[in-house]
Amino acid sequence: MRIAPLEKPYPQEFAERMKVLMRGAEPLVLFTALAKHDRAWAKFGGGSLLDKGSPLSLRQREIVIDRTTAVCGCEYEWGVHVAGFAAHVGLTDAQVRATVHGDVDDPAWTDPGERALIAACDALIARKRLSDDEWGALAAHFDEPQILEIIQLVAFYHGVALLCGALDLPLEPTAARFPAA
Repeated sequence: MRIAPLEKPYPQEFAERMKVLMRGAEPLVLFTALAKHDRAWAKFGGGSLLDKGSPLSLRQREIVIDRTTAVCGCEYEWGVHVAGFAAHVGLTDAQVRATVHGDVDDPAWTDPGERALIAACDALIARKRLSDDEWGALAAHFDEPQILEIIQLVAFYHGVALLCGALDLPLEPTAARFPAA
């Protein structure tokens, strides 16, 4: 790890935010590393989309986050999300595996809207744009606020992957690990 994490006792504002965000668990190393520097933490929190106002379902959000972090090779963030949300949102073992090793045609993805999410993540990461067909597939299942949320989630978690890689964060002990190929 390239930046030592914030140590206890945490500043009151950070501690209060962690109570809500982490629901009693210890803060993630990513959070404590960024929180050492007020501006970095404020920027992260300001763009994180970690609110309850999402126009997407939690399942749809997690598919986007899991696919984005997997394609970016970010086992740290992928593992945190899979451990924390996959079972809760009903992702099957095959779907979790497919976020890492599958593609839009993986048989784990039977819902056309979820296939559109996978295709959008892949296109945005690979080409930084959506084709007319990819936009059309999203628009067939999602309205404009949802599509904007999807794009912003991909952008944000691509950035999270960059942070995790650049900071060389150790994997969280309770997080999932990438499945074997």
